[in-house]
Amino acid sequence: MRARKLTEFAYKQLIRTAKGLEAASVWITGGTILDVYTKSWRKADIVLAGERIAYVGEKVPLVNEDTICINAKDKYIVPGYIEPHAHPFQWYNPFTLADYALQTGTTTMISDSLFFFQLLPYDKLSSLFDEINKHPMKQFFWARLDSQTLPDPEGVFQRERIKELLDHPLVIQAGELTDWRGILDEREELLEGMRYALDLGKRIEGHHPGASYQTLAIAAAHGVGACHESMKAEELLHRLQVGMYATLRHSSIRPDLPKLITEWLELDLPWSPRMMLTSDGATAPMLRNGVMDYTIRVAIESGMPIEEAYGMATLNPATYYGMDTEIGGIAPGRLADILLLTEKNNPTPETVIANGLIIVQEGQVVAKVPKSQMSDYVSGSLTMEEMVSDQWFLFPDKTQALSLDTLPVICMINAVISKLDETTVIHDWEELIQIPDAMLAVLIDPKTKQLTKAILRGFAVELEALATSFHASTEFLVLGRNPQSMKAALQEIMASKGGVAIIEKGEVLFHIPLPIGGKMTDESMEIVMEKSECFTTLMKERGYRFDDPIYSLLFFTAIHLPFVRFTKAGIYEVKTGSLIYPATPL
Repeated sequence: MRARKLTEFAYKQLIRTAKGLEAASVWITGGTILDVYTKSWRKADIVLAGERIAYVGEKVPLVNEDTICINAKDKYIVPGYIEPHAHPFQWYNPFTLADYALQTGTTTMISDSLFFFQLLPYDKLSSLFDEINKHPMKQFFWARLDSQTLPDPEGVFQRERIKELLDHPLVIQAGELTDWRGILDEREELLEGMRYALDLGKRIEGHHPGASYQTLAIAAAHGVGACHESMKAEELLHRLQVGMYATLRHSSIRPDLPKLITEWLELDLPWSPRMMLTSDGATAPMLRNGVMDYTIRVAIESGMPIEEAYGMATLNPATYYGMDTEIGGIAPGRLADILLLTEKNNPTPETVIANGLIIVQEGQVVAKVPKSQMSDYVSGSLTMEEMVSDQWFLFPDKTQALSLDTLPVICMINAVISKLDETTVIHDWEELIQIPDAMLAVLIDPKTKQLTKAILRGFAVELEALATSFHASTEFLVLGRNPQSMKAALQEIMASKGGVAIIEKGEVLFHIPLPIGGKMTDESMEIVMEKSECFTTLMKERGYRFDDPIYSLLFFTAIHLPFVRFTKAGIYEVKTGSLIYPATPL
């Protein structure tokens, strides 16, 4: 498939420049190029004709006064990086992420569309995709087949809506498939969506953490072509053995890459062309280190051969998505996504060229990239007609508890996995404050006007109040140990139409407005980095002991993770697919 349209004029220009009959638009001389097709380095010049590469070799091109000449002596040249699995809504948005990622060498992303699909009708979603595609950093998308949340009262994930999205030319895969129960249970609408994607010739990406070889084989039979959830080298091997691509992840929630590489080296197996690298939607604090350039750096420093590391972030994902004739390498006919490095083992580029346009030169941004506001396309934000009530933050009495003596207690095992704690019983606030890591959790749905309540343990210590709209669903989630502070924190994020706020001793200790669907802001990546780093520091000072508190917030309401989750319908047990504590009216 074409990554970018090639007009008749551009096509003839490309051919004539390759023949030496028309002047090059850019001539890069004297560099050492990584040939990803042979996994070797060679001296050669690169000749561009507009957006594309016309020639790579030693022949001197035709030039004129408009030709831009770049002396790449002592530089190492690699293809633009490809992120095969992005989540462009971790407070930042697709435009702000694209600006930042491009400057660090990532020239293509395949991105999740989950929140946009939830928030927008198809015509607006299609317009958003078209606008995103105007950016020099190319973005393609996935079509989710399942919602990750429960229930779906608005009917967002209807079959025809999903098929309509899969038909979009910028949507190149279905997935990631987080509804593992639906696959095992052969849920008809899920299988129909998978079959439809395959009929269109589009990929299906799985989500199979901890899956056995047998489960992976079943997923492969369904048509799943890749999975990024390997946590051990043996799991990488199993994915390759069933014919999948195995994506090695290094994200803020799962920084697995050093362990995967060490274990793979111990297996003494060759590196596979069916391996890819991903940063898997890292939150902004990790992005301070870079995007795919940082992922490649970690891979090299962990012992992966340099040529393999670059190949897993360029040619391999391009081949997987059927775009290796367009991107992923430095060769004639390809889009001119080209990075100049100072050292082979330093993947952060000094010069960035995307689609033949010089974006960064000698470390300085030199191109004027079109600026778009996400808020122009996603106007949906969280509001609530009701006045915030003190009653929302009280313990239920026995008549409200629906035959249960007290609220369920949920304990966090790690940053995203939680289980029932059946040894702790807390009846009221007096008992709760005796346990430093215990807090009341209240999920408030302004649409269904329902409350879901539970006790949460293991998230933080002595956290007075935190309110957030940033999670997998569309409600307000409030956590805390002080009812008045919890009310104030909720009012704070309601006033900003979404966001995250921490209240302590009557003061707003932290607040980031996220008015775009309650998930994103138009602020620059630098501001999001500063805010998210501040939030992470505050949470760790208050006893948060895992990798990423932002991801912990995101997954509180995501029902694809074990074992117990918050939903607008009540507390949900993932293994049995049942509600163990139903929601109650506001």
